[in-house]
Amino acid sequence: MTNTIRAASLGAVLGIAAVSAILVGGIVSAQEMEGDQMMGDNMMEGDNMMMSSSSFSDIDKAVVITDSSEFEKIRVYTGGDVPTDGSGGAFGYGVITSAGLEAIIVTTTHAGVKDSIAQADADDPVFHNHYVALEEQADDPTCPGLQVRDISYQEPGDVDVSGSGVVMEDTPYYFGGTHSLSGDHISFNANAEVGSVVSFTINPVDSDGHTSLTDIAAVCINDVKFVSEDHVTVISAAYYEN
Repeated sequence: MTNTIRAASLGAVLGIAAVSAILVGGIVSAQEMEGDQMMGDNMMEGDNMMMSSSSFSDIDKAVVITDSSEFEKIRVYTGGDVPTDGSGGAFGYGVITSAGLEAIIVTTTHAGVKDSIAQADADDPVFHNHYVALEEQADDPTCPGLQVRDISYQEPGDVDVSGSGVVMEDTPYYFGGTHSLSGDHISFNANAEVGSVVSFTINPVDSDGHTSLTDIAAVCINDVKFVSEDHVTVISAAYYEN
């Protein structure tokens, strides 16, 4: 059900975003054909769904409700209970739109680094949202693959994690704030054209490429997995409310 993208495979990730319009068009057609039946199926709780995966890193299904200015709700159903106490390491989930790697809404958990206003301190593994921009530096020995270029310290929207489900709410397409590491002003501009929903792991490294929580030269994004397109459903808020 899931496919794995190696961190160096930037072209594959960009390919996902490039076909966003096609994916969304297909999803809309499915909505029109299945109507209320599909709506009921998509909003079922995770315990009532058939899941073939066995890990919280595997996404079985995702439902994204959009309106003109924000993701009203992003529901991610995983293959196992999602750890919220830091025991699962540093990882997260994200939504890629046709903005590609320039504006990805993510929710993450990790201890050791305070990169969000939502964390009480550096050791707080509470799930929190970011907007991030990624880049690939194939010749960079510190992180020879996908790495974080920009990351918001302020939190776009809210997140709730329960069992095998992750729900992000009220995350705007446009978001401005300060960079978590540099303090620079940054902004992001995503959109409703959802290309894929992904999971990933996070590894901060020093200038020698070794994992470090105190001397961070780069933040590597590894083990990216995306749910197959027929398991991502995008619903406009107007359609959902009616």
